Amino acid sequence: MSIRNMDSLFEPGSVAIFGASLRPDRIGTQVLNNMAQSGFAGAIWPVNPKYDELLGIPCYARLSALPRVPDLAIICTPPDTVAGLIADLGERGTRGAIILTPVSDSIRQEIMKAARPHLLRILGPGGIGLVAPPAGLNASAAHGGTRAGKTAFISQSAAVMTAVMDWAQLHGIGFSRVVSLVEGGDIDLGDMLDYLAADDDTAAIILHIEAVTCARKFISAARLAARGKPVVVLKAGRGGDDKVYDAVIRRAGMLRVYSSSDLFDAVETVARARPVRGERLAIMGNGSGTGLLAADALQWVHGQLAQFSPETGKRLRAQLPAGLAAVNPIDIGGEAGAERYASVAGALLADPGADALLVLHAPSSAAASTGVAQALAPLLRQSDRSVLSCWMGGESVAQARQVFAAAGLPTYDTPEKAVRAFSQVVQYYRNQALLIEVPALVPAHSVPERQAARSLVQAARAAGQAELDAAGLAAVLSAYGLALAPAAPEAQAQQLRIGMHVDPVFGPAISFGLGGSAGRVVDDRAVGLPPLNTVLARDMLTRTRVGRALAGAGEELSGALVRVAEMVADIGEIAALALDPLTVGPAGLQVHGARLSLGARRAPDSLAIRPYPQELEQEVLWQGAPLLLRPIRPEDAPAHVRFFSRLAPDDVRLRFFSAMKELPPTQLARLTQIDYDRAMAFIATRAGADGAPETLGVVRAVADPDNQKAEFAIIVRSDLKGKGLGNILFQKLLDYFRSRGTREIVGEALAENIGMQQLMRRFGGTVTPSQEAGMVDLRLALDGKPPKLRRAP
Repeated sequence: MSIRNMDSLFEPGSVAIFGASLRPDRIGTQVLNNMAQSGFAGAIWPVNPKYDELLGIPCYARLSALPRVPDLAIICTPPDTVAGLIADLGERGTRGAIILTPVSDSIRQEIMKAARPHLLRILGPGGIGLVAPPAGLNASAAHGGTRAGKTAFISQSAAVMTAVMDWAQLHGIGFSRVVSLVEGGDIDLGDMLDYLAADDDTAAIILHIEAVTCARKFISAARLAARGKPVVVLKAGRGGDDKVYDAVIRRAGMLRVYSSSDLFDAVETVARARPVRGERLAIMGNGSGTGLLAADALQWVHGQLAQFSPETGKRLRAQLPAGLAAVNPIDIGGEAGAERYASVAGALLADPGADALLVLHAPSSAAASTGVAQALAPLLRQSDRSVLSCWMGGESVAQARQVFAAAGLPTYDTPEKAVRAFSQVVQYYRNQALLIEVPALVPAHSVPERQAARSLVQAARAAGQAELDAAGLAAVLSAYGLALAPAAPEAQAQQLRIGMHVDPVFGPAISFGLGGSAGRVVDDRAVGLPPLNTVLARDMLTRTRVGRALAGAGEELSGALVRVAEMVADIGEIAALALDPLTVGPAGLQVHGARLSLGARRAPDSLAIRPYPQELEQEVLWQGAPLLLRPIRPEDAPAHVRFFSRLAPDDVRLRFFSAMKELPPTQLARLTQIDYDRAMAFIATRAGADGAPETLGVVRAVADPDNQKAEFAIIVRSDLKGKGLGNILFQKLLDYFRSRGTREIVGEALAENIGMQQLMRRFGGTVTPSQEAGMVDLRLALDGKPPKLRRAP
């Protein structure tokens, strides 16, 4: 994965257009027109030997004739010229190219080969380019541009991209980036997500996906991006097991929409809607019919109507005409004017039981829609609650919609669309909340038994078995705490199924749902990706009707899902698994039928999410007693809270650059739930006096997408400082990142943090003043022979 030189695509100082033309049938003509009209402040250099100038801009015959090397090249020349041009551009120093010419697979390979030695980043070949309004850049073949905004839109379909741009222009919505991606290109979805995650111009991301290629790279980038910005996904094409895509999007903390209509509404929502505080929606409008439509739509998406407090009810009764009830949804009367709208809205926004407000308005002769909008906009814009609106009708409400759009308030043309948008925002924040929930600690597994199970499977595979026999199957399941029942399930028992199959894109996937003959008829099933923890497993259960009905057995079922996921991660020869039927009753969870198919051992990176790297666990001696160094796990959150409570206030300030009395849940999740594919955190742990595990210190680093450098931080419990534990942890970190080929460890510290500076120097690193006052930069090269630890004098 790489974002190197991608700034050349989005923020170039000069752009050369190869194949620029005036002929209406040429791509180069549209590109030149777009660039000339986009307000680009840099140099534009058309390149075509047939012209001396184009649109009043000097035109150059060839690359060598340009005033200087272009930052960005847009290529619209015949296919057989492209690879040579890319090689020439790369040698001269260009680092970004957009190839709009469609080419064959063989030419595509030649292009990539020519670009690779120079780290020249290529968007295309094919597609219609990109638009970056903050830079005044329209490097696309689209018919028109877009205004500036804070939402990025990435599409794998040129047609969808141009349709969204056209719709957004009509609705006054702008974008930070609009990018057309093509399959098999240099820049893929993972690269774009990594770039946009750190892009200051982008506050939200919308993806239109047709296919994912590098699964682990995509999920890793998506998880990082979605932790900081809303990410909405429309997945086109429901081939294969579409529930796997559901699982991927949910696991990454993104939001999925299912139609082009929802996609357009999602653009409106993420561009303008505020974060929701909860799931309780207040609805008001100038008619009972529109309110009931909205309430019905809310019920359909399993939403929740707000219940108003007695104080709010009293305020509403004073403002509403006689005969109108102060109940949700509120009919404020067909003759309601701007003043009544504003007073009722103010009361609802102040109610502690309402998390969001939906304002409905139908054209009325009693009050002009524009006047209502002008009265409401300042009030709603100042609110800290999420506010949505629906202006039903056509020309008579068009100006009212514009008033709300100018105020940054989301507006929809039907109550159903507005409610669906609200449900999308709620679901997004549910997904985010799932990411910070602390999983329960599961019992430690038996290492010897699981090693024996792996050996048994490998022996069966070596003997040519396609499936495990009954004895082997029972042994493998037993090693993971799953026992085969001796008898068939009772007739009245609810039959369930846990399965595993290998998805062609995302690898092994775990499923849970209805089992037995009913399960073959009704697709009541949820899918998750290994590894699983208790939180993720419980979420799978709640996504099925049968799982919700068996809520009392959630602990046993979620435990079984976690253990099956561990089995799949441990034993790469498992090609498919079905535990069907299984039941949960007084005797606990019982497996009445099972089948395990074998295949060639999967590649280590076949799991889309890297599992806990148990191989990195290491026992060391410290202070004459054993100490375990291991990667941090989500289940370590309680111990991490206790660890934080034993840090001196000054140590907290030096580590986090601010005073913190406790770790907020979001911060705790970021520290304990890491992506092992690009980050690592090692803890030093042992059993405390009460037998519970205690964390003594932690060191962590996050690698950049190019694996060039990793930024680190370290802290040791305050009462254990000065005893060598920091050296042990830091050495563990350096060994790990050196093994994965990272070039450099970097960090920053307060200038007064002498301990951190001494640590860096002891390991052969450098400490230099930072450009930021009161800070120092820490750097340690990892390439070459590891330096000897320099002992403190």
